[in-house]
Amino acid sequence: MSGDALRWLVGGVVLVLVAALFVAMARTWRTRARRQADTVPPVPVPSDPGPTVGSWDGFTVATTRADEPLERITAGGLGFRARGGVTVHDTGVVLRHAGDEDRWIAAADVRGADRATAAIDRVVEPGGLVRLRWTATGAAAATDLDTYFRFPEGGAAALAALQGLTTTHEHPHTAGEGTN
Repeated sequence: MSGDALRWLVGGVVLVLVAALFVAMARTWRTRARRQADTVPPVPVPSDPGPTVGSWDGFTVATTRADEPLERITAGGLGFRARGGVTVHDTGVVLRHAGDEDRWIAAADVRGADRATAAIDRVVEPGGLVRLRWTATGAAAATDLDTYFRFPEGGAAALAALQGLTTTHEHPHTAGEGTN
């Protein structure tokens, strides 16, 4: 076999291996999303969510299992960083994520809100992320989650509004330190 033919053969094998790796990654992502779909079902926004406390736009950085910052939630479009934000009402939170339907988190499911420095794929200045801690109730059981936001204005008002929800309702869990 000549040198050129050997290089083409090696190149072809590497190309096939890279393609197989991408197919395996896509299948794993879809499998994870299907498995989590029952755990984190989408909850539509009620027709009348009550008075609005405030609305903030920015980026939804990631959603992970509570206190497991490397265990990404992929169901319901929560797996990707995207433009998004929150609208806080007296009765709960509307979670906005570009490209997906808005998701409702009832005030009784909000466990806390604090500052964070890192999420699964993002590290920022100390306290540069706002972390919303909430509980999703699916077919299997309740799952505690952390959703991280990055607001261009810093998010102090959004954080205060989210923390206001946790002070008006009884919660079995607290929000932790916020430093990851």
